[in-house]
Amino acid sequence: IERNPTFISCPLSNLVIGGSKTMEDITVSYDGLKNKWGVRVIQDDVVAVDAARKTVSLKAGGSMSYDRLVLSPGVDFMFDQIGGLASAEAQGKILHAWTAGAQTIALRKQLESMKDGGVFAISIPSAPYRCPPGPYERACLVADYFKKAKPKSKVVILDANEDVQSKKELFTKAWADLYKDTIEYRNNSEVKDVDVKTNTALLEFDKFKADVLNVIPPQ
Repeated sequence: IERNPTFISCPLSNLVIGGSKTMEDITVSYDGLKNKWGVRVIQDDVVAVDAARKTVSLKAGGSMSYDRLVLSPGVDFMFDQIGGLASAEAQGKILHAWTAGAQTIALRKQLESMKDGGVFAISIPSAPYRCPPGPYERACLVADYFKKAKPKSKVVILDANEDVQSKKELFTKAWADLYKDTIEYRNNSEVKDVDVKTNTALLEFDKFKADVLNVIPPQ
């Protein structure tokens, strides 16, 4: 039981943002499961589980029985932790792109539209969050794009954590060897709020204005 009509790879979506892949490259049909492996795929949402009766209720109506249940509840965003992102309008401008899909394409377009010499800022929430290396990977891929297409531009990482959360030696080496003049890393820089009109991240004791602001909310 899957809510989406196709599978879109979340880890590989950073390659779309960086410009080396397209959404078509990272999108896979469920036909292989159906035709090759005989898996019944139902496009729907599970809204309730009755463990005693071994049934699940579906959003579209009705229920299904099971012998074994593997439940993946997913990860959701706590937009209320960043007041300026409370509205759908704000979320449509200050993107997270942490779920592969429409926001992946939208963030890529923001980067393409950004002037050479502009600043892309990505904010990382306090751990735990989904896919610990993901934000650092994204910063590198955007920096790679800038080096090729917008060499005067900068990437600033606003990390709420005290240090890099995953593969620290790998990322710090890349920043030093490949992106020394492109990436700036700032730890203990938790985004508390945003000014949507000015693309400004409001930190506890500071604020940071960017041309493209990519805020990954707490999860």
